[in-house]
Amino acid sequence: MKNEDRLIEVMAELLAEVHQMRTDTKEQLGTLNNRVDRLGKLDKLEKNVNKTNVQLAENTRALMKFADFNDRIVRLENTVFKKAG
Repeated sequence: MKNEDRLIEVMAELLAEVHQMRTDTKEQLGTLNNRVDRLGKLDKLEKNVNKTNVQLAENTRALMKFADFNDRIVRLENTVFKKAG
C-alpha cells in the first residue's frame, strides 16, 4: 500500500508538471504569434515606405525637369525682351 501511495504521489507531481509545461508552451506560442503578426505589419510598412520612396524620386525628377524648363523660358524671355527693347 505504501508503494501505491508513493506511485500516486509521483504521478500527481508528473501531471502537475505536464500541466505547467502546457501552460508555458501556450504562453510562448501566444507571444510568438504576436511577434509574427508584428513582423507581418512591419513587412507591409516596409513595402509602403518603398513605394513612397519611388514616388518621391519620381516627383523629384519631375521637379528637376520643370526647373530646367523654367530656366529655359526665363532665358528665352530675356533674349526676346532684349531684342524687343
